[in-house]
Amino acid sequence: MTIRRWLLLAFLIAAVFAGLLAYGDLRQIGGLLTGFPPLWFAAAAGLAVLNYALRYLRWSMYLRALDIRVPRSVSLPVFVAGLALSITPGKVGELLKSVWLNRRAGVPVAASAPAVVMERLTDVISVALLGLTGVLLLPAAIAAVIVALLAVGLALGALAASRYGAMMLRLPLLRRWQEPLAQSQEGLRRLMSPRLLTAAVTLGFFAWAAEGVALWVIIIGLGEYVAPEIALPVSAAAALVGAVTALPGGLVGFEGSMVALLGQAGLSASAAALATLLTRLATLWLAVLIGLLAWLWLSRTGPPTTDEPA
Repeated sequence: MTIRRWLLLAFLIAAVFAGLLAYGDLRQIGGLLTGFPPLWFAAAAGLAVLNYALRYLRWSMYLRALDIRVPRSVSLPVFVAGLALSITPGKVGELLKSVWLNRRAGVPVAASAPAVVMERLTDVISVALLGLTGVLLLPAAIAAVIVALLAVGLALGALAASRYGAMMLRLPLLRRWQEPLAQSQEGLRRLMSPRLLTAAVTLGFFAWAAEGVALWVIIIGLGEYVAPEIALPVSAAAALVGAVTALPGGLVGFEGSMVALLGQAGLSASAAALATLLTRLATLWLAVLIGLLAWLWLSRTGPPTTDEPA
């Protein structure tokens, strides 16, 4: 991104943090934070790492299905570096993972791009399914968004696997990558097989459920209580609303919807704001930090010499 866009992103992040602190009352949030046990935050961060690990298993599964054999010392840092691109609008920046695989292991962009696209598609389906576990507890508008996104995700998947898949490449987010994706239409069809799709959605479901449990852990650490069957769909609904906004990292949409849903679940304004803030630190911003470190490592090291399989 350009310097101007980085500055705009920094301003947006600061505005979101300031908005949460103002909504929850800085003094009350400070009091809650003072009594918050650090071990609860560590547990939430550990659950976020579990999310990354399950998604890496899915990434490795996709590479094997596409007959891309690269060392784990390539596939793992490339995947982790992609976590930093969570703050790009719609996570479209994660297509850079295909570029990194090309530079580090000579894998054609067209060969690995389907794996990146299918990661995003199965994430939408998995998170929507997770949201449906509590659809009756959510506001009608949020429930409608979840159902609509699930339908869109399934429709796009069916379209990608069909002979009409080229139509999908005309979407604004994919237009820039239209040529390499068109060359890898067969790869998309392979990843859309019922067996692979079921395995990928299952891994995605449990990965994003781990972040929902992280939210529940943080709420418990604050001395509040929300049942797990409420915390998980709240987390999923916030993620989907954030995705709909298409802002970097789902900013504004995620935070606003989570605060509102937690308030509806009975949390005070200060507890809802702080739970949202700590959840984002333990999930999104931890991922960005780890991803930036991996990105730095990739930029400073040459291609590996080991033949270790992915």
